Amino acid sequence: MTTTYRYSYLPCESCVGKNHCRTCEGQIEALLRQRPGVLDARADRREGALTITHDGVDLDALEDALDAAGVFLS
Repeated sequence: MTTTYRYSYLPCESCVGKNHCRTCEGQIEALLRQRPGVLDARADRREGALTITHDGVDLDALEDALDAAGVFLS
C-alpha cells in the first residue's frame, strides 16, 4: 500500500529560514523507514509531500510518530 501525506513543515537544524532542504527530506525518510511495516519513504520538498510505501501499518500510529518528530501535516 502507498499513503501520501501533505506537509507544511519538516524539522531540520541545517535549514535557514525554514527553507526545506535535502537534509530535511533525508532525516524524515530515515525516521519513517525505521518504523515496523514501512517499506519505503520519500519526501518531496517541492510538492510538500511524504509518500510512504507500507504493508498495512496503523496509519494513526504513523501520524502520531510524524507529529512527535515535529512534522506538520497539512
